[in-house]
Amino acid sequence: MKTYLTLSAIALAAAATLSSGVVAAAEPTPDFTVTGNFGITSDYRFRGLQQTDGDPAFQGGFDVAHSSGFYIGTWGSNVSSWAAGPETSTKLEIDLYGGYKTAVAGVGVDVGVISYMYPGSSTGGDSSGADWNANTQEAYVGLSYGPATFKTSYVLSKSYFASTGNEGGDASGTMYYDLTLSQEIAPKLVASIHAGYTDYNGGVNTYSEVGKFSYADFNVGLAYDLGNGFAVSGKYFWNDEKEGTKSYATGVSGKSLFKDGVAVSLTKAF
Repeated sequence: MKTYLTLSAIALAAAATLSSGVVAAAEPTPDFTVTGNFGITSDYRFRGLQQTDGDPAFQGGFDVAHSSGFYIGTWGSNVSSWAAGPETSTKLEIDLYGGYKTAVAGVGVDVGVISYMYPGSSTGGDSSGADWNANTQEAYVGLSYGPATFKTSYVLSKSYFASTGNEGGDASGTMYYDLTLSQEIAPKLVASIHAGYTDYNGGVNTYSEVGKFSYADFNVGLAYDLGNGFAVSGKYFWNDEKEGTKSYATGVSGKSLFKDGVAVSLTKAF
């Protein structure tokens, strides 16, 4: 899942629990737990790159978790034609994911798979005849300890977010590394810092020909719990882009989708 909203909601829920000073009575744990979230963000970013050409995005999803640690979920957002791939796409992103969470010696472990789907993306090309398939499948392993979370994602599909269509490349084996630190710094206020790195393995294609596509992305942010499941957050993004990144991350309208920027979000968790 693209976790801009859900990570903020989870962190704020934990912060609210810690700051309340109330110890709840033990209750039986249900076999299944259903949670959800929805919200709006001024600038939807994924791995540092704008997904809506800098326009607002409406987003939301649901998760079903079992007491054994297994979970499944779905999440969706509107996106731009650049993010969704060819002109035949619906400009929607729908993610489906599932996995298993547990703890080993105090370290949280999260193992799973995710499919990023853009309806219409794989069924046709653009006016140049290229088939820009944005649908992407990944496997991931996440480790968490205290305020730190480290997650590694491995691309299973040949396609990688519409980056290989022009030359028919194969991006399987592309890796993404994600290190995030988050900490409550005041009652109901959580600060976070993120560093990520895309290690692109797309072979010869348009972007590798003009320069290295692999790049690092960073963001820092604050999130505040408004109560009743509502949270407001803000993040500042910047990237260590290369020529290949710039070539790839130029929107249909000609906008530079890799530029530094701020995103503000309002979310509701339930």
